[in-house]
Amino acid sequence: MSEAKITVRAGEHDRHGCPVTVTIDSFSGLDNGTVTLIDQDGERSTGQYTTNKETADITWILNNLSAHTQRTYTISSSPSQSSGSGVSFSEQDNAIGISVDGRHFTTFRYGTDQYRPYFFPVHGPGGRQVTRGDTSEESKDHIHHRSLYVAYGEVNHADFWSEGQNAGRIIHKNFTERSEGSVVGKIYTQNSWVDKSGNPLMSDLQNFRIYALPEDRAIIDLDLTLLAEHGDVFFGDTKEGGIITVRVNPQMNASNETGKIENAFGGINENETWGKKAHWCDYSGVVDGTSVGVAVFDHLSNPRYPTYWHVRNYGLMGSNIFGGGTFEEDKSKDGSYTLQSGAQMDFRFRVYIHAGDATQGNVGQRYHDFINPPDVVAS
Repeated sequence: MSEAKITVRAGEHDRHGCPVTVTIDSFSGLDNGTVTLIDQDGERSTGQYTTNKETADITWILNNLSAHTQRTYTISSSPSQSSGSGVSFSEQDNAIGISVDGRHFTTFRYGTDQYRPYFFPVHGPGGRQVTRGDTSEESKDHIHHRSLYVAYGEVNHADFWSEGQNAGRIIHKNFTERSEGSVVGKIYTQNSWVDKSGNPLMSDLQNFRIYALPEDRAIIDLDLTLLAEHGDVFFGDTKEGGIITVRVNPQMNASNETGKIENAFGGINENETWGKKAHWCDYSGVVDGTSVGVAVFDHLSNPRYPTYWHVRNYGLMGSNIFGGGTFEEDKSKDGSYTLQSGAQMDFRFRVYIHAGDATQGNVGQRYHDFINPPDVVAS
């Protein structure tokens, strides 16, 4: 392979645990796999190399780059000295077990007998479980709040939020990509939204990327596309929705002494965050003696940015751009929307799992990794 160099400029923010991808000219004779990035001080980082005909993407995790500084890497096809195994999958019955550096991180469940695909369990620092799956003695409410998922409460007047005989289903159809990697694993799915009678109303693409980060943090990125393939799609103004939704471990609930909700404006707990717009929202608490948190980031390219949040002290956190009239108790702010036949609506979200609360987890700084990433130049 010929030599290539990559220069990364941190910009206005410190970068640590920051996923970075750059497109370069592909190397002759180098297939998909692992490469090594060697910086000017001889430090090595693991990169994931993915060919795309004449170009290739290199993805790695940028660490310890201070604001207003830069770093230059040389790309080597020799194996890195990293002891980690990256993101790996294990096939299960209608599910994919996802491990990061050999430890179980989460399981993606896509069985067509479910009401929607979802991730459960999701583990955070210390191996603590940060989401709730099924209801339990600790938390018996809202059986349909299954950990981490995509849903909405009124689509062409069908309910895709709750469960039961009158609810619609988001049915997994196929994987457009399912790939492990030394830095990032990808689960790209196509799904059909059908009403209670089985009539398809729209489809979606849920493209998830899981990064190989240390156990004290984790990132799941979601690129979501809603497709009006079967005619116009009407999204009603209702609070019952989280285009991306998290139901936290009940030990984290803000109704508990150690639980806390916080948004980008400093709003604390339900009274200051429910039905409010914000760039991000964070839920934290103590699980089995360990302080953990999970944040959801709304990207500035998303429709109606920043989103409203359907977030409750009992453990729910979800983004909802269509519920403005309900949240603000003002019919003149009706947020319903019709996606025209043949059109699509695109979203980008990041789920960031961290130690501590939003302050201790540097959530505000990590949000800029998502919306204001470092500048990367290949030469």
